[in-house]
Amino acid sequence: MKNFTFFLLLLCSLAAGAQDANYWSSYYGPGGFFAPGAVIANNKDSGVLFYNPALLALSHKKAVSVSGSIYQLESIKMKNGAGTGKDLLSSNTSSIPQMLTGTVMLGKKKPFYVSYALINSSILNFSASQRKEAQMNVLHDSYSPGTEYYIGQMTLQNQIKSSAASLSAGYRLNERWAVGATAEGSFYRQRYSNNIVSRALINGGGSSLRLASNEALYEVSYNHIGFRVKGGLAYEHNRHHAGLLISSPLIGIGGRATLFGDLALANIRDVYSGEMIHLLASTRQTKLKSTWKMPLSVAAGYAYDHAKGQIYVAGEYFLPIKEYGVVTPRNEYFLRPDTGNNNLLTAAVLQLKDARKAVFNMALGASYEVKEHIIAYCSFRTDFSYADNSLFTSGSGNTSYTAAWNNFHCQLGGNLRRKKYNLRVGLLLAYGQTGKYIQPVNFDQPNDENFLLGDTKETKAHHFLTGLMLAFIHNL
Repeated sequence: MKNFTFFLLLLCSLAAGAQDANYWSSYYGPGGFFAPGAVIANNKDSGVLFYNPALLALSHKKAVSVSGSIYQLESIKMKNGAGTGKDLLSSNTSSIPQMLTGTVMLGKKKPFYVSYALINSSILNFSASQRKEAQMNVLHDSYSPGTEYYIGQMTLQNQIKSSAASLSAGYRLNERWAVGATAEGSFYRQRYSNNIVSRALINGGGSSLRLASNEALYEVSYNHIGFRVKGGLAYEHNRHHAGLLISSPLIGIGGRATLFGDLALANIRDVYSGEMIHLLASTRQTKLKSTWKMPLSVAAGYAYDHAKGQIYVAGEYFLPIKEYGVVTPRNEYFLRPDTGNNNLLTAAVLQLKDARKAVFNMALGASYEVKEHIIAYCSFRTDFSYADNSLFTSGSGNTSYTAAWNNFHCQLGGNLRRKKYNLRVGLLLAYGQTGKYIQPVNFDQPNDENFLLGDTKETKAHHFLTGLMLAFIHNL
């Protein structure tokens, strides 16, 4: 059982620290004033699929279709993420078909509007690696005097995407009030991998080579299908527009996961007893159940029409979520050889877990008629992280957050209006930073006491995103 104690200490040191922990990363939401229909109150896009379905009933169009795409460049940098001068840098470009929607009017005397939508979001695409090769004093001089030949390397990957399909309906109660409802199905998928290898040649072995090493891999991939409903209320009078939207928690329908864990320690000396530690643990489990949660949220917005455009403000409050298991493996054999009941702890050690604090985001937007048929847009929104390590009740298990910090988004663009269509083009910007990113490994001072992983610490991390959005609104 002593070996398993070392094993628990090691696995706790491999837990990841925390965009993938934010609710307003998607451009289609209460803060996306520039995105077609992504509002709670009003942005004059009559007939477009609105985030608040009650706004459908305020349309004056019989039918409309919308298509939009985003072309973006994203960069994430963890300064000294694997040790001094060993930054973790991930840069990528992507093309995302953001939305495909349509709206039709049913009935004439008391019409109501029905719309459908397919919406895609690339939440995170992170991939970084680092390596250190040097002669340095890694192992204790009592059994390996002098400096050793040392090699350390690591790779960290985290890819998250989500898609949603929705069906909405809106009905006008009178000249000022309208109601609406949305049924939404979502598909969420994530692949997370953290691979660390740290090795040193032991001195004093004569002609034979002896190797002290720590090789650890934690990889999980899963998908989840869920369902939720939204209820909306809208009000308009003269220049004033207001809206309210309540979104239910996500109801899980099902999901599947595959988990792979591997750990091999060789010839690492216990600094307390002087004994050599040799440990092997490995498992691959498939067809595991996965769970992904979204909390109940309440969003409200207000828009005011002025002579040349509109001013918009919105906010959304997300309730907290208690700790739960996203992926929980079966208690199958992991530590080899299993001389007792060590397998009973496999699920607790290898589970992927999640917990979230309450979050409140705000958005401001404005539009201005530059000239007839051309409107300029500008908006700003917060995107606070829900990650909070203090919410977890135990030290075992893993979290898959890579970039858990507050982000701030800005959108600039314009809309060209014609009788049959609207063409919308804009620049999307996002920036976030933190000084409390926890290194996954530190190659500065690997030694026996930290299992050749180094003493990890907090460092700075930055996130920057720029994108181009093209949206075409066709009035049928």
